[in-house]
Amino acid sequence: MMSPRLMSVLGSTVAVERIFWKFRELIDGDSAISPEVRETLHVILDAKLLSAKDKIMSDARAAIDATPDLPQAARDRAYRSLEFAMKMFMTSEPRAGSGNLNRAISGVSA
Repeated sequence: MMSPRLMSVLGSTVAVERIFWKFRELIDGDSAISPEVRETLHVILDAKLLSAKDKIMSDARAAIDATPDLPQAARDRAYRSLEFAMKMFMTSEPRAGSGNLNRAISGVSA
């Protein structure tokens, strides 16, 4: 059985993924966007998605650390569960090469 904390982390990760896929659908569906700009937008979305997932996992780790009365065995289980979730959700196939990523990000301010 999954802990409520892990279910919340996984739910947040899935919600973020859905939002990014909606952006991708909008980008791909707009014929006014040139192929070069479209590719750049997808590369930026890839980077931002990975960053968002990392932030969710970092916040989950911080929440575990901020629970002082959590027994060590439960804390260890929580960290193992997060590591599993991280491996599962952090492995995504980017749409463009890493060379394009650096070029695209350098031209766009965050």
